[in-house]
Amino acid sequence: MISRSTIDKVEALVKIEEVVGDFIPLKRKGKSYVGICPFHNDKSPSLTVTPHLGIYKCFACGAGGYAVKFVMEYEKMSYAEAIRYLAAKYNVEVEEDAPETPEQRAEQDEREALIAINEFADKFFTSQLFDTEEGRDVGLSYFKERGFNEDTIRQFHLGYCPNSGFALVNEAKAKGYSLERMEHLGLVKKSEKGNYYDFYRGRVIFPILSHTGRPLGFGGRDLHYVKGVSKTGKYINSPENNIYHKRDVLYGFYSAKKAISENDNVYLVEGYTDVISLFQAGVKNVVASSGTMLTEGQVKMISRLTKNITVMYDGDAAGVSAALRGIEMLLPAGLHARIIQLPPEHDPDSFARAHRDSELVEYLNNNATDFILFKARVLSKNLNNDPLKRAELVNSIVKNIADIDDVILRADYIKHCSEIFGYREEVLNVALRKLTVHKMKKQKPDEEPAELTVPLQVAQPVSEAPFDTLAAAEKNVLELLLRFGIYVVLVPDRYSYEDGTYVTSRIDQYVFDEIFAEGIAFTVPLHQKVYEEYAKIAETALTQKDIAVFFARHEDEQIQKFALDCLGAEEPVCSPEWNKRFDVVVNSMSTHVGILGNELMNDINMLKLRYLEKFKEQLMKEFETLDCNEEELTSLLQAKLSQVNSRRRQLSDLMGIVVTK
Repeated sequence: MISRSTIDKVEALVKIEEVVGDFIPLKRKGKSYVGICPFHNDKSPSLTVTPHLGIYKCFACGAGGYAVKFVMEYEKMSYAEAIRYLAAKYNVEVEEDAPETPEQRAEQDEREALIAINEFADKFFTSQLFDTEEGRDVGLSYFKERGFNEDTIRQFHLGYCPNSGFALVNEAKAKGYSLERMEHLGLVKKSEKGNYYDFYRGRVIFPILSHTGRPLGFGGRDLHYVKGVSKTGKYINSPENNIYHKRDVLYGFYSAKKAISENDNVYLVEGYTDVISLFQAGVKNVVASSGTMLTEGQVKMISRLTKNITVMYDGDAAGVSAALRGIEMLLPAGLHARIIQLPPEHDPDSFARAHRDSELVEYLNNNATDFILFKARVLSKNLNNDPLKRAELVNSIVKNIADIDDVILRADYIKHCSEIFGYREEVLNVALRKLTVHKMKKQKPDEEPAELTVPLQVAQPVSEAPFDTLAAAEKNVLELLLRFGIYVVLVPDRYSYEDGTYVTSRIDQYVFDEIFAEGIAFTVPLHQKVYEEYAKIAETALTQKDIAVFFARHEDEQIQKFALDCLGAEEPVCSPEWNKRFDVVVNSMSTHVGILGNELMNDINMLKLRYLEKFKEQLMKEFETLDCNEEELTSLLQAKLSQVNSRRRQLSDLMGIVVTK
């Protein structure tokens, strides 16, 4: 188990904006940062990162917490794995303490053992490529023939596995690695006689890295492959295993992620060498689907960094067909898709090698065509005036348009398709409306939606539940505590109130005193729990950040979520030009003691007022249940009611508001 001192060191060094920024692009907004939330299908920046509190919060899906939790949720790691990841990022040596449960320790040990084996194999293959005669003569010469320079080869960890069939097995035995685990990872195989041999023997190696740079799997190319003759495929790849899930990996993503974010676009190609050749030519924002159809997990990886994707496959008919099939799943995810058609004799790898870097970039910039329009123009050439085929193609394209959420963009596509195919826009819009109705009702496109007629007498908006003003007042007070509790402000002296005497007090101390003096109890159980938890941390907290961290990491998920909702709300920030233009100084809540003091008085007085109103409701109910002959009790209740009304008027005068009877 990781020692407490190690955890403390990591938490002291970690910066939430750096951690989150490693995974998604962030843009500064006032004192905070905003970005596309990776925990739901976010289409506009809903995630707020607040550096001075060390927290993140999504106001769309509710995800929130601190740096370690973000890594855990994003990477699907355990707490210990996330701490180790952050320790490595901030160069903190991990010290072990008391052991975890046997099950946790075993699971963690197994994962670490598998990763360690892949890291060993990765270094072995690279060493064989550069440091052995066979590796240089066979593997390195092949890569150089492909035009890859040494920097590029090392960037992508390219390697070579000797042809002997036992080089990796023997090295693994010598260093004590488990051959059973290596078989699970697909690095070695067992013969019919029960002997282990190298799975990738005689092949050049393309390691498949995670987006944090860890080797998850490998691809190996047969340099002597002959179609129809070779017993194995040109490429063989790692099988699915405990650390490698192909559906959630994109080749080249580790090297490309920074460029993807900077360019707000990603090029999607098919194979390993396509990625490497484009990267070396200066197109660094490129990844590959490794010869398979895009998966939902891969689309999510892309959408976390950009909403713009440019698909580039082989220039022949098969390549175009593959591009069209793969790109259709991008539209429902909210991605703006474009396609580049290469000349028929080229794939991305050969095209990059056949042109100067400047020519390549110019071609990519000038030939990226919107996917919908590309599909319409390219496929319409093969219709041969066949009305049935034309109708099928138009319906297919309209289905693609229906997957786009932007209404204006839909209208633009409909206009272009009308011009290309000769259909009136009204006809295409009718088809589009039918498909969008199907989509909203989650029906299959080939099902006819049932007509729905709403009777006039029930076609009325549903009334909402009454707003609980007391609960809202309680929440406002708690939010003030969570955000500014230890701040010192001027407040009226309770013992010299009528003299207008003010004294200094911490905000939380004033709230404690007022709630105790008035005998107020929070009516919402969650609010009461938050209040009690705040009282615990307030005694030892040295800064407001200590309080934020305490609640952001609270073991009670309800309390944690409530606190993050409050802490994540950012103050409005005025433009820096405001002071210059109007010659005034604009203070925020946290920088102006007067504003903060006024907010405190308003919130606490509003809580008292709402509490009195609730008490008045209870008194009125008691009046309704009284027997008319119980004059003494009636008189007592009337006296209480008179006191409540008098106190309500005092509070309303203080706040300058009008209260109803």
